Amino acid sequence: MTDSGTARDSALGRERRRPSRAVAGLALACHPGPAVAVTALVTALAAIGGRGAAGLPVVVAAVLTGQLSVGWCNDAVDAPRDAATGRTDKPIVTGRVGAGTVRAAAFAALALCVPLSLACGVVAGLVHLAAVGAAWAYNLRLKSTLLSWLPYAVGFGAVPAFVATGLPGRPWPAWWAVLAGALLGCGAHLGNVLPDIAGDVATGVRGWPQRLGPRRVRVLLPLPLLAASVLLVLAPPGPAGPVRWAALGVVCLCTAAGALLGGRSPRVPFAAAVAAAAVDVALLAATGTGVLTTS
Repeated sequence: MTDSGTARDSALGRERRRPSRAVAGLALACHPGPAVAVTALVTALAAIGGRGAAGLPVVVAAVLTGQLSVGWCNDAVDAPRDAATGRTDKPIVTGRVGAGTVRAAAFAALALCVPLSLACGVVAGLVHLAAVGAAWAYNLRLKSTLLSWLPYAVGFGAVPAFVATGLPGRPWPAWWAVLAGALLGCGAHLGNVLPDIAGDVATGVRGWPQRLGPRRVRVLLPLPLLAASVLLVLAPPGPAGPVRWAALGVVCLCTAAGALLGGRSPRVPFAAAVAAAAVDVALLAATGTGVLTTS
């Protein structure tokens, strides 16, 4: 084979690899861990709340497209900062996918999210779109302000409202479920930002956790998670039985592990926050299907 033929075959091989490389880059840029975790938790909560099997696939699709849009938007917006701080775990920085491709994917996922959300019910859909909009506002502006906690509180607090208003009769969610969700959101925000505080400050991001500093964030992080769990144990109707108390004990262990091990690995507190949220969903399952609503 001639040198020109070898070069041509090599170029063709690179062209064939580019689409798969871009797909892999998009998969990494969507923040797959949080996207899957949030989708699974919301779907489980919808099933617990009484959403029928026929409606659950639409819930999955709506929540997943919303999460994909938020994750891709985040990586596209943060690409210059990620490059400045040498984030080699970011596919845009490493060249696996272009920022324009990620940005286009974010808008495409958002466009799909709108009809899928409304297919869950008009009121429920609007609630979900408000949560997705809050997350986009965080990516585009609020993450660098003292209100950086607000989109997380709105997003997580909207979950019980999304589930409840999607049920027949559109019942209103219980106040304590919304407040517990908002508190979990604040905890998730603190845990999510903790590993990146130094890089964020260096690139001019001055949100609520960055202004507190890593030491104060590690101390503060367990408080909203514990407060949310206490609400879920004590606020629902009826006496708090052994299952609720056991769930609270598990959450205490999760938050303690996050606080104690956070100094060694800053990724642990966010994992602890996700684990605490999962325990709270299991707690709701044990409490009963009507626990989310005021009726």
